[in-house]
Amino acid sequence: MKLLVHALGAWVAVESASGRFSRPVAVGLAMLVSRLGAPTVALTLAGLAIKRLDEEGAFDELKTALRDRNARLLR
Repeated sequence: MKLLVHALGAWVAVESASGRFSRPVAVGLAMLVSRLGAPTVALTLAGLAIKRLDEEGAFDELKTALRDRNARLLR
């Protein structure tokens, strides 16, 4: 249950940092998430890193390979 709470807090923090919420909501969410402690911070930083890599195209080849594989399997 603790892992679920920390993962949910990290997801909220990543979405908040990426600009999904308005500034007052983001500040409130950040205050709540900050109370969860170190595990949430670690998951948040990992989530932000993965999101940035995805935005920069680091996973494009993997996505293309998976799409091609799925298309082959569906034929």
